[in-house]
Amino acid sequence: MIQTLIHSTVNNNYYIYDDRSRLSLLIHPEIKKVYEQFRDVDPYYLKKYAYLKKKGFFTETVVPQFKKVSEIDVLDSIIQTTQIVFEVTDSCNLNCVYCGYGKMFQVTDKREYNNLHIENAIKLLKYVFNLKAKSCKNKLMIGFYGGEPLLNMNFIQQIIDVVSQLNTNKILDIEYSMTTNATLIYKHLDFLVANKIYLTISLDGDKNNHAYRIFGKGEKNSFDTVIRNIDLIQEKYVKYFDKYVNFISVLHDRNSVKNIYEFIYSRYNKIPAIIELNMADCKPDKKDVLDRMFQSKRESETIYQNECLNKIQKTQYETSFFHELVNFVKYYNINYYVLNKISLYNKKEKYLPTGTCLPFSLKIFLTVKNKLLLCEKINFRYSLGKVNDNVEIDFQEIAQRYNYYFEHALDICERCYCYKFCGSCIFHFVNMDKLDSEDLNCDYFQDQENFEKTLYEYFSFLEKYPNEFFSIIENLN
Repeated sequence: MIQTLIHSTVNNNYYIYDDRSRLSLLIHPEIKKVYEQFRDVDPYYLKKYAYLKKKGFFTETVVPQFKKVSEIDVLDSIIQTTQIVFEVTDSCNLNCVYCGYGKMFQVTDKREYNNLHIENAIKLLKYVFNLKAKSCKNKLMIGFYGGEPLLNMNFIQQIIDVVSQLNTNKILDIEYSMTTNATLIYKHLDFLVANKIYLTISLDGDKNNHAYRIFGKGEKNSFDTVIRNIDLIQEKYVKYFDKYVNFISVLHDRNSVKNIYEFIYSRYNKIPAIIELNMADCKPDKKDVLDRMFQSKRESETIYQNECLNKIQKTQYETSFFHELVNFVKYYNINYYVLNKISLYNKKEKYLPTGTCLPFSLKIFLTVKNKLLLCEKINFRYSLGKVNDNVEIDFQEIAQRYNYYFEHALDICERCYCYKFCGSCIFHFVNMDKLDSEDLNCDYFQDQENFEKTLYEYFSFLEKYPNEFFSIIENLN
């Protein structure tokens, strides 16, 4: 059960945190003494505490109310979706040691060097375009993923042609993106630039940092090839590079947040996205190997922030801590009601359990096996439809399956102080394949003790950098 609590900061200031009203109030230390039932308390603060109780603080615990997913929710999510991503091919010219489709993982759909059938991709495009005509969101990103998508360039060219034909009247604002290992860019650079395709290039840092990203034959480090191609883009198309090229790095035991930031920023003036190794679905006999390779992003960020005197200023806004702080401020301040006016009148708000997005609301991912998934980060066994002769999406079945998953998460969510701003996707829960067991676990779960520590960190930061609070508020949408 969630209850009003009092927490401190590094400056020994005290705040009341109240989940029900979405408020955090700076208080006098005497209020804390009343809360903890000390006897020698100033009578004025006894009255003030009584006033707060009268206004609903400290009186009742909150039992979070959760809602179910309906068929209409599923349909509306597809209508409002912002991305369609194609697994262009499951072939890849690299054999990265930590690849989630590689030898260390239990892959549901075996990699068989297949390409996605263009006919099925076109069926999905037509299906979504037809629904998007009813949408209030006219932006749509078409993404190309792999494997290495540049191994099936013919598919990419055909899709862009088809999209142009389907969008002749320019109802939708279309953009294109691609995640690539950059080894083949030199062959197709002019096409990528001409079509303004946003590139996310996988680069783990310098040559030693990048050493797990090896070519399939001979285990040669791909670093030199990748850097040569990135430099080519920067030299030949400066404006394109500045606007359309970004980087993503995998954190492991051969690099660090410091290594990654310093190499990529100093060479390309870009701040990369950094992700941890995927630890889900690894083979039991490979777990020790993967554990040795794993490095916590939060811990590596903390070392970088605390020890690097010449740290890159922009990187502060890319840390896990800052993203979590923004999410907290978004849901726990009075401005929430400005952006969500209906909540002022709704005394019994309901939330979806976990932070799982509604099915297809953010992305529709089509695999080479013709399966439809929420995104490329989810195991293929959790597909929610397929494309064969037609696009097969059963709204009722998807809603029922979601609600089944959520029912098993309720015991965790009802006790979690982060239920309003959860950052956890249920498909990444520990032991998601054992829903009916007591082993189901959420890495983001926070009881009162852990949440007080989190509030300590958030408010200590905001006291030190008060302008960041106002900046966060101004940029909320």
